Amino acid sequence: MARVAEVSCYTTARWSGLRVALGRRAAERLARDAAALGLGAVDPERALAELVRLGSYRFGTAQGIVRLEARCDERGALALSGTTRAFGPEPRAWSAIAAAHTGPHAQAPGAKLTRPDVEAAREAAQAAHADEALLFDAKGRLVEGARANVILVREDGALLTPALALGGVRGLALAVLRETLPEIAEAELTRDDLARASELIAVNSVRGAKAIARLDGSAIGSSPAPGPVCERLAAILRAAA
Repeated sequence: MARVAEVSCYTTARWSGLRVALGRRAAERLARDAAALGLGAVDPERALAELVRLGSYRFGTAQGIVRLEARCDERGALALSGTTRAFGPEPRAWSAIAAAHTGPHAQAPGAKLTRPDVEAAREAAQAAHADEALLFDAKGRLVEGARANVILVREDGALLTPALALGGVRGLALAVLRETLPEIAEAELTRDDLARASELIAVNSVRGAKAIARLDGSAIGSSPAPGPVCERLAAILRAAA
């Protein structure tokens, strides 16, 4: 497969102070996405070892976030580069804003890419003092969050998540949850659906499950966040990590 110029993929994980949470899955994702993009073959064992090295060296027994990126260097050879960052604040519930979205990557749908539109959405959320930016496609359908996949709890208790075909990342936390709770179904979700939701939950492998309590200043759900479903999802992810 021909390499794609100026494209990179990455995986991000939580260093628990002892190990990388969902580390093997994170390493395997990087290998899968790099292959799909034509960047080259990433050895998952090497990737996992590098994630562990980053966490141990930078944080020791404290918690933190580790990231490993795959890209082609100036000679066209596969290169891996690692970075770390502090875990930062952990609010009990998140606020979010709505943002635009450009749609799926044609060559590697579901891959965790370095993308200008997602970076812009994250910057917009930060400027608005929000925790997340929700990305919608041109038809107004929810795609994902800039930091996480999203699960909506409908008033009747149904668990719904945007179809990956719309362009969202194939997230590790969402995969774990769907293995445990196969009733989580893909659906087309609009702003109206979000407004009527009993719970709206962001899920990723670093933060676990976080209730989104407000969207563009409007409350989501009628009970205090996090709700019972969010608490259940968080427990499942803690056990899996």
